[in-house]
Amino acid sequence: MVVGSALTIAAVPLVLRVLPVGGEHDDAAALLQRIVAARGAAYSGYAESTGALALPVGDEFNDVSTLLGGRTELRVWWRDDDEWRVDTLDPGGERSLRVSPSGSWSWDFEDNRATRAADAPAGTVRLPRADDGLPPALAARLLGGATGAQASMLAARRVAGRAADGLRIRPQDPQSSIDRVDVWADRESGIPVSVEVYGRGESRAAMSTTFLDFAPGRPPEAAISFTPPPSARVRISSRFDLVDAIARFSPAQPPDVLRGYPRQDPLAGTRGVGLYGSGVTQLAVAGLPGRRARSLDQQLQLAAGSHAVPAGTAVDVGPLALLLTRPDRSGIQWLLTGTMTPLGLSEAADELLHGQGAPS
Repeated sequence: MVVGSALTIAAVPLVLRVLPVGGEHDDAAALLQRIVAARGAAYSGYAESTGALALPVGDEFNDVSTLLGGRTELRVWWRDDDEWRVDTLDPGGERSLRVSPSGSWSWDFEDNRATRAADAPAGTVRLPRADDGLPPALAARLLGGATGAQASMLAARRVAGRAADGLRIRPQDPQSSIDRVDVWADRESGIPVSVEVYGRGESRAAMSTTFLDFAPGRPPEAAISFTPPPSARVRISSRFDLVDAIARFSPAQPPDVLRGYPRQDPLAGTRGVGLYGSGVTQLAVAGLPGRRARSLDQQLQLAAGSHAVPAGTAVDVGPLALLLTRPDRSGIQWLLTGTMTPLGLSEAADELLHGQGAPS
């Protein structure tokens, strides 16, 4: 009896996943609008993110490399876009990022280290972090600018034991390296609970993220608040990462328009980084000073799939492409990365090197 009861209990999650899902939506445009309207909605859960993008980067980008090229387990409490907590779980331990209107706490349990940082303005240029791998965050980034003409319905499925309606977005931009983005949204709340991103000509998702446990609704404030233990090592951070430092202090000035895409409005005081495009097709460029560029060039040349192009050195990692140009007339080398075809990225590099982009 005990064995039979245990088997029955163990089978419950599997049964929930395979139960048929009825009452599907049949209007892709309406489902897209519902997903967009749910942006910032409250929820909590446990998610798994898997990336197949093996980035050729050094130790300073290890967290980014793991997020995009490995398996990451995430526990989340999301009250709204200004107040949330995401814990990253891996064999090495647990790290927590807690954000509130007054700033953020980063807590590394294994190192017994807590880091306090001031609140950063919306739109701050930064490296990807754990919360970017959550289904709602990834869907919000990739579906920005999507239209009903790009959308079609997918079969509904159960995600975390809940009915979820499926939507496929196919970009119409010929410069995009993304073939499609598949999103399943929780039927009750409209919040994205599973996202799969496919490059052109690829049958395996370049990145996928899905909830294994999910509950819509506002989690308690106590789940977000944090006070460092008395024994913790506490430090105050300026919140600068490498990308932020380049954005603020690089002498380079990205153009207002590149490959026909207008530059997204930069924050005051940011110069060296330009962001272009929206939704599925995005391009980021950064002007690197000589020492930093030489170090990165050495890494790229040793990377699998590295090859020389007229503008410099390129690496294609699934739908994500990277290109480091040779020095321009002022000695700046431009790093370009984004979800553009190799040809589109090379042409963008040529515009930067020859000053053909619309000037700032």
